[in-house]
Amino acid sequence: TVTPEEALRLRLSPGAPVYRFNRIRFADDVPMCLEYATIVASALPSLEVVDTSMYEALEAQGCRPVRALQRLSALLLNAEQARLLQAKEGDAGLAVERLGFLRDGRAIEFCRSIFRGDMYDFVAELSTP
Repeated sequence: TVTPEEALRLRLSPGAPVYRFNRIRFADDVPMCLEYATIVASALPSLEVVDTSMYEALEAQGCRPVRALQRLSALLLNAEQARLLQAKEGDAGLAVERLGFLRDGRAIEFCRSIFRGDMYDFVAELSTP
């Protein structure tokens, strides 16, 4: 069931069912990111429909996010994060929180990612109309 924080972010009632997906992302066999995603349960008929891609499964159900709001912030890796990322406790990291929305404006996904500070390069292109 949804946690209080997830309920606020996803605008769900307490006790609402959700699916959680946790994974470690690798680059050249080195762990670079911890990813914790929460998906509103009504978006998927079951966990079994997710094979290798959560977004492909959501798209097959007509529930792939079309817009997202992201927040990036610096952090120091705690002991568990450092262990999973093969880094040292207290090393610099980058936290990315993402809230994904359907076309009708409903929040469908809340994702928190923790990146190793030495493995992340952020590039953004800005333009005016």
